[in-house]
Amino acid sequence: MRKQLLTTLLLFNSLVMFAGKDLPSFGKIDKSDLLLKECEFDKDAEAYSLISYGDVRYSFVGDDFNIITQRRTRIKILKEKGLDEANVHIRFYSKEGYERITNVMGLTYNLNDAGNTEITKLEKSSIYIKKIDNQYSEVSFSLPNVKVGSVIEFKYFDTKKSIASLDDWYFQDDIPTRISQYDILVPSIFKFTTQILAYQHVEQEEDTKPESALSGTDRISYNSIAKTYIIRNVPAVRPEPFMGAPKDYLQRVVFQLSQIEYGPGNVQNVLSTWSKLAQELSDESDFGGQLKKNIPHTSDLDDSLKNLKDDYQKMVVIYNYVQRNMNWDGHERLYSSDGIKSAWDKKSGSNTEINLILINLLRSAGIKAYPILVSTKDHGQINMLYPFLEQFNGAMAFVPTGDKNYTLNAADKYNPAYLVPYDVLNTEGFLIDEHNSSWVDLITNRDVAKNMVSFFAEITAQDSMKGSATVYSYDYSKNINLKKWTEDKNSFSHSYSESYPGMQINNMDVSGVGEDSKPLKQHFDFAMPVKSSGDYEYFTVNLFQGLEKNPFIADRRSTDVEFNYKQSYTIVGKIFIPENFQFDELPKSMKMIMPDSSIVLTRLLQSDKTSLDFKISLDFLSSSYAAKDYPLFQEFYKKLFSVLNEQIVIRKKTNS
Repeated sequence: MRKQLLTTLLLFNSLVMFAGKDLPSFGKIDKSDLLLKECEFDKDAEAYSLISYGDVRYSFVGDDFNIITQRRTRIKILKEKGLDEANVHIRFYSKEGYERITNVMGLTYNLNDAGNTEITKLEKSSIYIKKIDNQYSEVSFSLPNVKVGSVIEFKYFDTKKSIASLDDWYFQDDIPTRISQYDILVPSIFKFTTQILAYQHVEQEEDTKPESALSGTDRISYNSIAKTYIIRNVPAVRPEPFMGAPKDYLQRVVFQLSQIEYGPGNVQNVLSTWSKLAQELSDESDFGGQLKKNIPHTSDLDDSLKNLKDDYQKMVVIYNYVQRNMNWDGHERLYSSDGIKSAWDKKSGSNTEINLILINLLRSAGIKAYPILVSTKDHGQINMLYPFLEQFNGAMAFVPTGDKNYTLNAADKYNPAYLVPYDVLNTEGFLIDEHNSSWVDLITNRDVAKNMVSFFAEITAQDSMKGSATVYSYDYSKNINLKKWTEDKNSFSHSYSESYPGMQINNMDVSGVGEDSKPLKQHFDFAMPVKSSGDYEYFTVNLFQGLEKNPFIADRRSTDVEFNYKQSYTIVGKIFIPENFQFDELPKSMKMIMPDSSIVLTRLLQSDKTSLDFKISLDFLSSSYAAKDYPLFQEFYKKLFSVLNEQIVIRKKTNS
């Protein structure tokens, strides 16, 4: 291939020059930027990216190419919270020297008391490089002398031993950007499929540029295609309640090498396919090769399995065993750094290592099990048009048994075998099978986050509500609460009272731990003040569901609302009032439905002279809501929480 590339490049020669967009030089800054107090189009911004720039060139080395990208960033620090922008971490793929980060330079600009510009350089001794694992390393540094009002700037070169790894460019970040510009210069024999994902206007230029390079003692000439992509005044994508992965919402341009054109009629298609990727991964020693390792069994696991004949029961026993005995080390990656035998010995490993161990043990028990590549919700969506491995951040186990399929993540100690792991629910996974790889929809129509609250209480003469409550948490709700209870019991008890000033929780008793077929039952006593005004007292029955405050108070939203799963809430109970009080006019029993019927609230209230019986049910029949529908969604939510928090009013009886 290298000789063919060299022969082809000798055919090219052109005199057309590329005219790019000029940016302020590195090390040169206008005083107006140092005097800048806020971003012109985002007054609340904590920092403001003045320049985000990438410049890609192919470098001819020997008989082959490297891709060299110069990255440059200039940021204005506007507020205290923006100071963290000066702490820079650059992760890169260092295995076998594939990628290198070099020529790191950094500057900090400040105005002194005399109004003159002072520049502080980043010292080489303050630049650190560390190995993360067998695949990745990281360069990190902190720009010096940074304070509110400073402008920081840094640049570096990223070199890859590749002809295909043309980086995607993200125009957008979590801070606003004045100008984001990406220049690429690609030898014209390389044909890239390009996808622009942007809602703002993208300025584009394309031209042809003649280039030359030495190959041994010969100088070769060839054409390159120069392209520029620019977006100006790019808004920030900030965290919003219940949002998915931020990168799914960032404006960007995506590249994939599709062809190498050696000459008329001589075209090589190089766009990878999912089946090819699956085969390569199956052959990879750090992935597929690990499934051929013999994981030593333990006697207690073998004893648990020997009398079982049903595959589902065997699967559950093995899954629970790996869950209990392996600890996730916090790393999300596709490959096994030191091998799964080492992870098994240490009882600790990455998400993929733990699940490769699970697959090994399942297969040794005669159960069909396959690795399935996944991208968790916080990692981002998968574009199935592009067979890129970096779209995934781990592998789980996929088990087809009987008429059902199960997706297992033994790195999560709280998810039962029958539930699709919540962080990949309603996404797609790519099943790796040497003979029949395929896409799998990771969905469930049955399982929800379900909570049921039952409480009985009385309003006392001391202006307080006292009673006992039982909370039943099912499925995904059980996962959340079980994790909280296991990791911090004190904090778990406090979570039920933190939204109610003065509430006390006592005698917390939790059952259903370790029993997949049962809900997590939480029983406790409680006491809380009742608000009063003159002869009136008032209280809420919206307790212990986590539905006290409306999270959607912002009038605008740029991302979809992602709940991850459907939800169901029910509150039932009875409240007794003192003999010398009576109910004022009660809120009405009612039913409220979202226009698309995806949210349904039902409230039933019934009273006699001494007590109130109530039942409130709230069902979310959809797990997500599009950003474009947010105005309608937000308006409904305002009404929803107004109803949920409507007060029950009692008043002292008058003497007659």
